[in-house]
Amino acid sequence: MFAKITAIVIGIGILACGVLVQRQQRYELARDISRAHWRMLEQERTLWSLRAEIARRTRPDELRTAVKRLDRRWRAIPYRIEENADPTRDMHEGATDERTPRVELGG
Repeated sequence: MFAKITAIVIGIGILACGVLVQRQQRYELARDISRAHWRMLEQERTLWSLRAEIARRTRPDELRTAVKRLDRRWRAIPYRIEENADPTRDMHEGATDERTPRVELGG
């Protein structure tokens, strides 16, 4: 009888330890997820601040000034799509509607 009660108490103790281990692992996993989420938010904030800084520094007039300082010939990018089509163009054979973008061939 004593052996049975001892076995039951030991079994319950082992089950209780297992439940405690599972609960502790769940807490650690939740903490790790929370830290990973926090790091992800921090990286997104850094990314957006860097994007804003790039946008601030790459205005067309500043780019032209920087290219002039390099003392090199500046060329437009070939095959650039021009979205501001000329609305005064007559619609003639082969012409497209003014709402469709034209493609400029660079040289």
